[in-house]
Amino acid sequence: MEILARNVNDALAQGLREIVARGIRESSRNGDVLVFQNPVTTTYINPVQRVIFSPMRNANPFFHLMESLWMLAGRNDLAFPLQFNKRFKEYSDDDTTLAGAYGFRWRRYFGRDQLELAVSELRRDPTTRRVVIQMWSQNDLGGTGKDLPCNTQIYLDCRYGSLNMTVCNRSNDILWGAYGANAVHFSVLLEYLSFKVGLPVGVYRQFSNNLHLYTGVLSPEGALAMADEVEHTDLYHRHTVKTLPLITHDAEDWDHDLRTFMHAPSKTHNYREPFFRDVARPMYEAWGMRHDTFFARSIANEIEAPDWQRACREWLERFAERRK
Repeated sequence: MEILARNVNDALAQGLREIVARGIRESSRNGDVLVFQNPVTTTYINPVQRVIFSPMRNANPFFHLMESLWMLAGRNDLAFPLQFNKRFKEYSDDDTTLAGAYGFRWRRYFGRDQLELAVSELRRDPTTRRVVIQMWSQNDLGGTGKDLPCNTQIYLDCRYGSLNMTVCNRSNDILWGAYGANAVHFSVLLEYLSFKVGLPVGVYRQFSNNLHLYTGVLSPEGALAMADEVEHTDLYHRHTVKTLPLITHDAEDWDHDLRTFMHAPSKTHNYREPFFRDVARPMYEAWGMRHDTFFARSIANEIEAPDWQRACREWLERFAERRK
């Protein structure tokens, strides 16, 4: 089946309703699930509308965006993402790295930078159907490590004058994966590649071979209640917030800023691209001050991207409430 969605909020609302209506109950190594009997393709019409605003879902915007930057930097070390999610260590075999880190596999694992090769091929021949970015390795087959890639391949094409992306996924949790972190990771990647190729952002599709909901995390009744709330709090659809471009002027400058940011994100730099000065830096600093509500909110107000600012401010407010 296909879920055709405006954005991530619409996808999450539709997906939760569909899995309650169509899902079958199964047991898994991580607990009981509702699972679709057949693969599901989710098509995002506006993939850059990637922020979830639902208080019930309580998605961590800081974690989602910072992990996306960590991926684009081609990293597999735990140090950076552990700042935003302590559970990362549970998936490490050596307490230092993640074996299945997507960004590392995009840019280093196979001995070549697949992202730069993809851009080069699409520029050379926009009609090509041979641009495939690999995340799954033959070494993963039969592997027993804690972290094997759930997303396995990416297909890119330039049909209809835009850059489109299809991501293949072997096993996908509907709440935290498909309509949570994945929607941010891969839409950021698509926007990044689109600018480098010189085409508008097209559609983003995710093919999930096994799309499931852990009922111990969210009951069917809770899933329907969350679907209603996510739909009601879709600020993109209500035209309350807008997005800000990931890259404004120059891709090489953006890559330079990414390296600078990942090396020392807490330091003030003369960034060349507005995104790092006006979005990434204040988000990182607001997260670092999250235990001081006044200063965290003050810094969050400096985030120039309206959607990220709204999500960060509201997450910080909920965080403060939980600490009382």
